[in-house]
Amino acid sequence: MTVRPRLGDLVADALPVPAPRSADVDRERLALLLREVGTLVREGGYETDEREGVLLDVTVGRVRCLLVQQEPALRVTLSPRERQIAMMVAHGRTNQAIATSLEISVWTVSTHLRRIFAKLAVSSRAEMVARLLADHDYSPLVAPDH
Repeated sequence: MTVRPRLGDLVADALPVPAPRSADVDRERLALLLREVGTLVREGGYETDEREGVLLDVTVGRVRCLLVQQEPALRVTLSPRERQIAMMVAHGRTNQAIATSLEISVWTVSTHLRRIFAKLAVSSRAEMVARLLADHDYSPLVAPDH
């Protein structure tokens, strides 16, 4: 971790913080802020924390500028059978009802669900459905438009 003095410690009240009057004022203030951040980056007047993914942490006046490296979203791929079972769970079917409908054993349904839970990093049926709703690839299947 590289620790450098914050700009707020170096330059007190470098930017006045007026009440925004228009979009032009906001753009001008943002441009001034970004120029000041650029100067600090060139001079090394900022903090970082690579272990936490913080690329830049600096305060200009009363504005904190924080750049954080975002982890790429993990793409989870369910097999066709796992997807089928997950959708049935999302529609409120019990393991027994799923097993009967698919002509497989309840044990096999449970095995598929354990694998789905592991892939999605969830620990309950409700959490699984929420995760599927949050995933753009699966959400139309879980909650189709009426």
